[in-house]
Amino acid sequence: MLGLLTGIVVALFDYVTNLELWTFFSAEFSQNAILAVPVVILALLFSGLMLSKSPVPIGSGTDEVIHTYNSPDERMDIRSFPRKMFAAAVTIGLGGSAGQEGPSVYAGGVVGSWIWNRLKRTGLGDEDRRILVLAGAAAGIGAIFKAPLTGIIFALEAPFKDDLAHDALVPSLVAAVASYLTLIAIDGSQPLFRFPGIISLSLMDIAASAILGLICGVAALAFIIVYTGIEKNMRRLGKKFYIRALIGGAAVGIIGVISVYLYGTPYPLGISYDIINLALTPNTLTNTLLVLFVLKLLATSFTLGSTGVGGIFIPQIVMGATVGGVFGEALFPGRLDLFVAVGMASFLAAGYKTPLASVAFIAETTSGPGYLIPSLIAAAFSYSISGEASVSERQKLRAEIDITQIADLTVKDVMTKTVVAVPAELSVLDFVEEYLLQYQYKTFPVVDKEGLLGRVAISEVRNVPRERWFDVKVVDVCSKDLHPAYPDSSLQDVLDLMYRSGLGRIPVVDRLRPRRIVGIISKSDVIRALEKERLGVLRP
Repeated sequence: MLGLLTGIVVALFDYVTNLELWTFFSAEFSQNAILAVPVVILALLFSGLMLSKSPVPIGSGTDEVIHTYNSPDERMDIRSFPRKMFAAAVTIGLGGSAGQEGPSVYAGGVVGSWIWNRLKRTGLGDEDRRILVLAGAAAGIGAIFKAPLTGIIFALEAPFKDDLAHDALVPSLVAAVASYLTLIAIDGSQPLFRFPGIISLSLMDIAASAILGLICGVAALAFIIVYTGIEKNMRRLGKKFYIRALIGGAAVGIIGVISVYLYGTPYPLGISYDIINLALTPNTLTNTLLVLFVLKLLATSFTLGSTGVGGIFIPQIVMGATVGGVFGEALFPGRLDLFVAVGMASFLAAGYKTPLASVAFIAETTSGPGYLIPSLIAAAFSYSISGEASVSERQKLRAEIDITQIADLTVKDVMTKTVVAVPAELSVLDFVEEYLLQYQYKTFPVVDKEGLLGRVAISEVRNVPRERWFDVKVVDVCSKDLHPAYPDSSLQDVLDLMYRSGLGRIPVVDRLRPRRIVGIISKSDVIRALEKERLGVLRP
């Protein structure tokens, strides 16, 4: 269901941005270059206005999905879905330098959240919601690029800089394949790019790919520095989105004018697939590709650093193609297609910290499996030299908890002291309406006048016929198997208790008065403690 719906939404979005808007305006800009300035300003003004009305003003759809997955208490911004998709279509279609994959990932995440909202009464929990959001991201990538393997791997790699979201593997696989089949049923199965392909590789090709990987890693670092610098300076303007839109739109429009003046076409504006074709064309001047690299870098930074809505995956692919084109044209003109492909993969691997997805993207979108080995080698070098730098500030370093970093903390240092407890005499109906639907925790402590009595979850409610919800009380269905923690317990002990009991939330009781509940601790509390410890915020 997730893959099918995402595929339909992405197909519609692709049609609007590609055919209805950019085809017209790119031709208009080529005829009258100065039009690019007011048109892009209007696009970013509109996009900024749409973001200002959203409770989650994140312009990159991929970042919103990553943020939702990495933050258990966050939710996808479903209500703003039409506004953000329309803003993305306007941003890209009227000349903003951004990719379609960001909105496509966002669309998949929203569809996943929407499905979870409809099915959560069947027992789906918060962890299922996060997995559906990530599977939606896989579906979005798989559809927009007609590359299901890329979608699967990107969804698993994107949340972390040096780890994988293993729990989303199978759902992502199913959703990405379903969205891909939906998209090709609508738009055909032709690959995104047309590379000639290679049959054989030499040791020189492998060695040169490694060198190109190092170069692309440095180039990606330069892009990250410029992009994050522009974004931070734009943020200092506060909530005045129109000022950011005017500055960003004017800068992008002028870049378009420069490109038309130099080359007759606004190459850096829009999605810029034409730059990849130019890099693949033999005898293209290396100076031309270098200038286009700088123009695309600046256009993307000002578009997405101001108020534009769109993806940053494809802009990095385009920049990588120019670096690979310069390298190939200067040193190996007979292998131009190889080094353009390697440049694309290694630049993205360094910029987005997704080396496997970058290589899968090249293999799937170029129909050239011969590029796989050199791209893997180049991606490994570029990923390594770029360190922890990333274009996404929402990515985390790794998924698993290194408990040794917070070994000196106890339960009382990180527990939540405000406890949402359910009165034992409450009816099951009132529990569902007033607690389960409102707070959406998996388990709740149950209390009577003496203190902690038990715990109740949706699994207990399922065993009660709906027509009896009004008559049956919580005390009649709750579990008396408490598994409590104590304020002086170590976090390692609590994690072991959670593992043995299968519970994600543990009540904390006074050791001398075991029915007196003093707090509650969850996996989210432990993870937040770890994050604060890394930042030097939390100390016992």
